[in-house]
Amino acid sequence: MEKKAVEKKRTRAKRATSYDVARLAGVSQTTVSFVINGMIAGISEETQARVRDAIAELNFHPHAAARNLARRASHTLGFVIPEAGNPHYYEMIQGAKAYAQQHGYNLNIRITDFQVEEERAALHMLTHQLVDALIFIVWSGNALHSEIHKVLQQDYPIVNITFYDELDTVLMKQASGERQVIEHLAGLGHRRIGYIYGVANPQMSMRLDTCLKTQQEMGIPVDERWISRCGPTLEDGYRACQELLARCVGEERPTALVVVNDLLAHSVYRALHVANIAIPQDISVISFDNTPISAYMTPPLTTVDGEFRRQGELAARLAIERIADPKRPLQHLETHVQLIVRASTGPAPV
Repeated sequence: MEKKAVEKKRTRAKRATSYDVARLAGVSQTTVSFVINGMIAGISEETQARVRDAIAELNFHPHAAARNLARRASHTLGFVIPEAGNPHYYEMIQGAKAYAQQHGYNLNIRITDFQVEEERAALHMLTHQLVDALIFIVWSGNALHSEIHKVLQQDYPIVNITFYDELDTVLMKQASGERQVIEHLAGLGHRRIGYIYGVANPQMSMRLDTCLKTQQEMGIPVDERWISRCGPTLEDGYRACQELLARCVGEERPTALVVVNDLLAHSVYRALHVANIAIPQDISVISFDNTPISAYMTPPLTTVDGEFRRQGELAARLAIERIADPKRPLQHLETHVQLIVRASTGPAPV
């Protein structure tokens, strides 16, 4: 037993350390740590080469857990989405996952259900080093502004796919999709345009505000009776459409409905079917997101494509680049938008 213990001790003693690497390369242990962790700014190529040669000669293998702790590195990106049921978030996740895996990162998905406490818990994932960066879709408005600001001051990387000036962001090209929607409906002769606008946070009214502003610029009347604001669920959208139809009958009814997203367009289709209102003969329906199922609805849905998979890819790219260079200038990227015209929109009924 004693002999085995001595042999084991000798085996441990022969294992190289960062001190051994530093001594052989003629540098400090800090320099060795920087080279191992890729933090090579200001370190000459010749010095880097000496460190790597020493690592190879000594067959040095840094302790992974210690290295991760030093770098706050889990090789994982957190992706925070507000709900699981909306397919356009799935598209974002797929784009982010593909890019992250290509660059040696995993993806940790957290669903907040539009709750500010869940968003706060997602921030704790980052500050407790469970993930290296967050891709964050914030729906609580300014509720976490001070906490996010504090986290940013500590150089924790956050990329946002909503509006937030202090963060790296990826957004659809502003106002373009909304303008395409209104121009398309106007071109079909629609003057009575209604809205099913379902969001969890009333502060998130940018899409509706942009559409209404575009209408006004084009001389198309805006009528509050034609706007149904509601929550983000299918049931919310269904009830909102029923309520709009109940208060607007005959010639007072909109000839077109703009729905906030493809998910709620499903419930609008159902409400119109129950009311025996034909799409698009009696009323046109148009939406946003171009989720894969929109092409298979009856009739196929006219909707705005915002390159959501591309958004996820760009967000992952910004997150990984921010991990590598925490002090670089903020990046604000945009994806293109395109109206995909299908059979759910047609000429305004005479």
